[in-house]
Amino acid sequence: MIVSRISKRGFGYIIVITFAAILGLFLVIMGKLRKGQSTLLSKSAKDFVATTVAEAGLNCLLGELRYDPSYRTHWYYKPGNENQWASPQASRDTNLGGALDLEVAGVKKGIYSGNTSLGEFKLKAAPFYGAKENSDTVGLVEKEMYYYIEVVSLVGDGKADTSSFRKIKALLERRSPITENLLFDGEMLDLGLGPFIGAPNSLRQGRLYGYQYITLNTLGGSDQGSELFEMQKIETPGMIRALKDTHIEFADKKSVVLSPNNDSTNDKKFNPHDGFLLDGARGAHPIRMTHLPKERLLDKALHPRKYGGLVIEKNTFPISIFKNPYDSKAEYVDLDFGEYRVSLSPSESEGGGGSGETDPDDDSASPYNGDDPAPIAKLHGKSVLIYSKMPLRIWGCPDRNITIFSEDDIVIAGDFNQNPDTPQDYPDGTFQNYQTKLHNGKGGNKVGALLMCDGRVLIDVSRPSLFLANEMKPYFSFALGMTLHPASPELEKDMREAFCPVDPTKRKPILGLGVPGPDGVQVALYGTLAWLFNNHHTESGPGYDANMADLIDFFTPGASAPGPSTLRFGIDDVQTRGQIVEEVKRACRDGGDLTPKDLDQIYSMAWKQAVKEEAQNPKAGCGPMALVSGLFDEAKKDLKDGIFMPEITINAAIVSSTRRASTFRIGNVGPKVLDEIGNAPGAEDQGIFQYLTEPKFIIQRVYGSEIRLSSHEPTYFVSGKYSGTALLRRRIWDPKILTNPTFKPPEIPFCYNLLTFSEETISKAEYAKF
Repeated sequence: MIVSRISKRGFGYIIVITFAAILGLFLVIMGKLRKGQSTLLSKSAKDFVATTVAEAGLNCLLGELRYDPSYRTHWYYKPGNENQWASPQASRDTNLGGALDLEVAGVKKGIYSGNTSLGEFKLKAAPFYGAKENSDTVGLVEKEMYYYIEVVSLVGDGKADTSSFRKIKALLERRSPITENLLFDGEMLDLGLGPFIGAPNSLRQGRLYGYQYITLNTLGGSDQGSELFEMQKIETPGMIRALKDTHIEFADKKSVVLSPNNDSTNDKKFNPHDGFLLDGARGAHPIRMTHLPKERLLDKALHPRKYGGLVIEKNTFPISIFKNPYDSKAEYVDLDFGEYRVSLSPSESEGGGGSGETDPDDDSASPYNGDDPAPIAKLHGKSVLIYSKMPLRIWGCPDRNITIFSEDDIVIAGDFNQNPDTPQDYPDGTFQNYQTKLHNGKGGNKVGALLMCDGRVLIDVSRPSLFLANEMKPYFSFALGMTLHPASPELEKDMREAFCPVDPTKRKPILGLGVPGPDGVQVALYGTLAWLFNNHHTESGPGYDANMADLIDFFTPGASAPGPSTLRFGIDDVQTRGQIVEEVKRACRDGGDLTPKDLDQIYSMAWKQAVKEEAQNPKAGCGPMALVSGLFDEAKKDLKDGIFMPEITINAAIVSSTRRASTFRIGNVGPKVLDEIGNAPGAEDQGIFQYLTEPKFIIQRVYGSEIRLSSHEPTYFVSGKYSGTALLRRRIWDPKILTNPTFKPPEIPFCYNLLTFSEETISKAEYAKF
């Protein structure tokens, strides 16, 4: 019995020991599992951190590109090629400053590298080689549009198993909203441009973009809104609202009438038309330029390499007497670019849409024999970049391709970048576009021009002497001829044909006396002209007064802008007015005729004085303000001769940054006050006069693009008090701003879209080999 009890007790020990061993093994297994899980979790976390570090490298590269669109580690990337990354750059400094613990080393031997406290990255980036040009996408340069990036990253010491190696591949799309779009708005794009009752406003080619939404509407009343032709894309991440039935023709010649029944509000009926019409529900890109690259522009203006550069400080030019009535404390600088004296030979070739890195240096080219304002005229180069720390007021014809940036506002005060010999030959009374196609260069119509600012771009028609010189000269000649008393309506017509052909080189003289009549006395064709010829020395008396009354009255100021039946080009200065009248008398008496040469001299004297007086002491009854109403009436009678409608003409891409801050109503209703000044009633104390009233109008034509980035807060409000309504706004897209390398303005900004993105785990060896 004793033995038995001992055996049983030993068996119990065995059970306890066995259980303890099993328990210990279980605990060891659990410990191992927990350690493995911890290791797994640690590795997963490091993979996540490594991806974040790689994304930091990608964002660094995006920052480099925003500052310098030519930034790269290799000349190009060609997929499928043995040497995919061609021509590595030996060294290139970074343009980025410090940010927290991020350090960037720039490019060394084709590798862009950097690090943070979390890890390090290396990347390669280059333009994508092999993209094909698409003839249907006018204004885009596909072969230079795409950019390929590979980024690798390391988190850990690179030795332990817990180190993480990750790789990112990305394809970027480089876009130029400034040149691709006819109209671009960083807030809401409203197409109620009106007013015009004759026909809808036609917008043709290019793209329309609104960051929040797009409304197809009118200005209210009898305004007929807009119709769209050959549109390459209409896009908004928001909604496209058709508040009025709107005809839209796309670049593929297919068309649709967009209405409230089939716009974005009706999801089942809205048709994107193969991507031509995109809203937020159908894949529209959120294209946003958050700011203009002012740091780069300043640096390039200070240290130009491929063009002339100038930085305008407060003391670079005299302060203008001009005051913006909406911002009266601001001090402006005037830039008058003078006449059209372009020397660069014409070129309509395409394919220069890139950054300009491959363009030949031309900063050593001698200054042109132009009349741009000094010191701009003294700059070397075939193009000019101007950076201004002052608000600018500009007009005239630059003699070279030009980009102007202002830290503040730009006021376009007159015709800009338009050869005055360009015929404004509208084919019909809708005044949509010239029959003449504009060309760049010597003997052409314009140069490449880009106007950008951190404030507003305002169009100012308060001084018509700055934009009516081209239109006023033929009509001035005709109006002056009418004061010489043509004997019949037929002679009036003959005089108009002689003085006002479309081609001013084909002008002809008029004769005061015709062939002898039955009594042998020459017939007076133009009464005053004939009388002056026959009475060389008579300076007073009833005959003199009767014949000279209308001529003298023509140059005498009126109390206000005259009506349509009154012809007046008032000169306020009595002495100068007398000299002009004497010049007319001399011309008539010398040969009994009035020749184009005589007219040029008379007009030059009158116009020079009118410009001076309008700048110093404007009056509605003087100069072009007094004659523009008659010009409008006479121009509408015959659109086939050289008497053109009053027009302010701007050939440039214009870019403003300020958010809308004006009296503006959405929908088929006004007012919709834009950034405009001039021809408004009740503001004479601000030098603003109403010299033309509706239904008459000034054509406000922009050939290029109109871009509102809406990235800066406004500093003042545009109420409309100083903004007239007698305007016919015309916007025509220039497809060659980006694509013509000879006439591309310097430093066109780009933005970048991320088209494709992928990430993966790589090995230590792959990281080391990168």
